[in-house]
Amino acid sequence: MTSLPDDAAGAVAVGWATVEFDRAAVELAHLLRPGSTFHEAPSSVILGARCRIGSAAEPSGLRMILLEPETEGRLAATLARAGEGWAATWYLDPGSDFRRRQSSVARPGPLGKERLLFGGLEGAHRLLVDGRTIAL
Repeated sequence: MTSLPDDAAGAVAVGWATVEFDRAAVELAHLLRPGSTFHEAPSSVILGARCRIGSAAEPSGLRMILLEPETEGRLAATLARAGEGWAATWYLDPGSDFRRRQSSVARPGPLGKERLLFGGLEGAHRLLVDGRTIAL
């Protein structure tokens, strides 16, 4: 049975890469808050992904985002390299100039404006989202 990724602690949301929204939603339903489901959310321009979002049972406040390729972008490349699984983690943007120099330009995403953190091609994509404008 699938569990949340280790880097979910301290995150706002975690993203599961899939090629089939409906199947992934059924397979991950046990991680959702009781009575909740995944619903449509804005696409992630940075990842090139359509998104559906749901509320995780634990830890409280964590969102789970299903990601399905919409373009031949980052998410499609991740799926080709690693297959389905946890592929993205969103954190609150601390707003520091250092972090901004270490990240991309802000683009629309499932939680509002997001920035991709630079520094590694392996593992999950790390994104920053502005807590003042976060869309939940």
